[in-house]
Amino acid sequence: MYNKAMLSLDQAQAAITAMIADYNKDSSRSKVDMAVVDDAGNLLAYARMDQCLRPTFAIRKAYTAARRGIDTLAFSEQLSSQNRSLESFGDSQLIAIPGGVTVRHEGVVVGAIGVGGLPSGLDDEAIAKAGVKALNL
Repeated sequence: MYNKAMLSLDQAQAAITAMIADYNKDSSRSKVDMAVVDDAGNLLAYARMDQCLRPTFAIRKAYTAARRGIDTLAFSEQLSSQNRSLESFGDSQLIAIPGGVTVRHEGVVVGAIGVGGLPSGLDDEAIAKAGVKALNL
């Protein structure tokens, strides 16, 4: 029998709560959406602020980080350095915009968190990292 570490619903919801609190430190910014997925990219928890303009980017960022096993910023840099495009992967859900971070437990990817909506993907990533921190892994 295999024992596999997994994120729980309680953990996913705690990450969402932490990201909302981090966002609220400067709530004058553009509205965001936030997603937590498992290691296969399946949605565990999602929140979208009122008037969020691109409500699927967080899900796609989290999915990409989980499926590729690296943060979306690193994935974007990897594509650029290898002169590859997203189309070469044959997965229309992948996205190469910062804001998706992997969640690891004992070095193994157990999920990912994505945030979308701010003008800078690096700002999205900072909020996502607040969610990862709340997991206490």
